[in-house]
Amino acid sequence: MGEAISSTVVSGWAWLPSDLLYLIVEKLIPITDCIRLGAVCKNWQSVARHQKHQRLKSCHKQLPMLMVPSKHNRHERRGLYSVAKGETCSFELHVPYNKRLCGSSHGWLACVDENLEVTLLNPFTKRTVHLPPFTQVPQPIHKQAYRSDHYIKKVVLSADPSLFPNDYEAVALFDSNGTRVAHIKSGDHGWTHIDQTIRFFYGLNQVIGFDDVIYYRGQFLAASREGGVFAINVSKDPTYKPHVSLVVPIVQGIDDQAYLVESSSGDLLLVRKFQSMNYVECFTEILSFKVFKLFSDCGDKIGSERIEEIDSIGNDAFFLGGNNHSICVSALDFIGCHPNSIYFCIDKWVGVAYDEVQEPLGMAVFNFENRKFGTNYYCSSPSQKYMPPSTWILPTMV
Repeated sequence: MGEAISSTVVSGWAWLPSDLLYLIVEKLIPITDCIRLGAVCKNWQSVARHQKHQRLKSCHKQLPMLMVPSKHNRHERRGLYSVAKGETCSFELHVPYNKRLCGSSHGWLACVDENLEVTLLNPFTKRTVHLPPFTQVPQPIHKQAYRSDHYIKKVVLSADPSLFPNDYEAVALFDSNGTRVAHIKSGDHGWTHIDQTIRFFYGLNQVIGFDDVIYYRGQFLAASREGGVFAINVSKDPTYKPHVSLVVPIVQGIDDQAYLVESSSGDLLLVRKFQSMNYVECFTEILSFKVFKLFSDCGDKIGSERIEEIDSIGNDAFFLGGNNHSICVSALDFIGCHPNSIYFCIDKWVGVAYDEVQEPLGMAVFNFENRKFGTNYYCSSPSQKYMPPSTWILPTMV
């Protein structure tokens, strides 16, 4: 009798109305929860698969994972580290090392080969998109000292090519200091190179080097290491000369890296990482972050700005890295994710003397509340110090 009742109950859960299941799936944020729901029974799996497109749209809400060297340092695979669980996942991604990684946006990786051809790869769905090669590339003074694929510094996408195959754009920063910028839109046969010369109020022309790019409110914006924010202006009009223009004045101070992040509430934030050396205390390296909120006096249009430094990012968590586009999530949506914190990729520890450093790091966490580094970090093994650097990636559904 008991077995019959149990079977009836399970059968009842399995055949919940589809409309109700759709509402449940829409409330699930972590992809892992949706996968677990689909594993309950065939009916639930069918609903989960039917909502795949909706899940793809919400991938920007997912908790990023750290892509790290594989467990056995295999050159055709990468491991995934979960910050929520504080451990490396059992499964790995097929991402060969024969192409250098130069970007991570919306779950897609940008890879470049020695012919300067950029390939977009989604390691979760195994889809690829081949972009045209670069034809205008500056040659370094000591050409023999550089691999050609290192000219491409960073590639950022405006949207997920799976969702918008005919309506996504990309911006590439290239040469070692990001002093060259190129733009391309899906369907274009070549990259459009953009003039980065800025005439400042004192009448001098200066070529600006960029650290980071973000697609915000329908436009690409770039941040310079000096803390200025610039609009990347392009047009379909062949008579229009693509150029950059200053939209946020440069903030005084010399920092190590600048990032642009869109907060969970839609604000545009400038994050500046300051890294310096204390020669008095055993050559200890000191690192800190400052965050500035950017305001527009023209409503939704980027125009006449003023900036304000803030001392808290609330319940948000930022994920910053040299290769990936900057990511923000609400920590309240994910167990194990710390609010008011910056998760950032790093290749060596800071805040300790050099003779104490035993291993390179892949990721560390900075907490704004106490201005300290957390103990939850990912550390690679000494055997992996020559492997490609770690980077953040947003998980997407197959």
